[in-house]
Amino acid sequence: MAFEIHALVPELWCSNFDASMDFYTGVLGFDVVQQRGRDPHAYLSCHGAQIMLAHWPLDGTWVPWHPGDMARPFGRGINLQFMVPDVTALYGDVRARDVQPLVDIYEGDIWKTDCMDTRRQFLVSDPDGYVLRFAQSLRQRPIADADVQKLTAQYGSERT
Repeated sequence: MAFEIHALVPELWCSNFDASMDFYTGVLGFDVVQQRGRDPHAYLSCHGAQIMLAHWPLDGTWVPWHPGDMARPFGRGINLQFMVPDVTALYGDVRARDVQPLVDIYEGDIWKTDCMDTRRQFLVSDPDGYVLRFAQSLRQRPIADADVQKLTAQYGSERT
């Protein structure tokens, strides 16, 4: 089966390509689905989600744009969510490798427009500080009046 690139694939700039590859593949269990020789660029996959890792010189010579000065933590203001089939096992693997999560594993209800989705999730940062959220949907239930009241109190009334 040929590798198919998804419509949206975030590309994460790395300060140390090998360290990032080790973290994503060795700690988090991502698969390398495409890499050209020793090129410091790779497509990685995790249960259907895709990201790219890159570490090319940031001098503007290879593409027509330059991201500017890079300062840790990279990717401020964004977290990338990955839905996984067994978040508890992944959390155990991460902790067994002495990686400290940003947010320990927890459960919470997420409003999904037509239902409430109970998820178990945790957040971790990669070697450059990119924030990664790993989540698993545990169950769904109808939206109750109490949910509407809680959400209205938290976010205000519906938009018109």
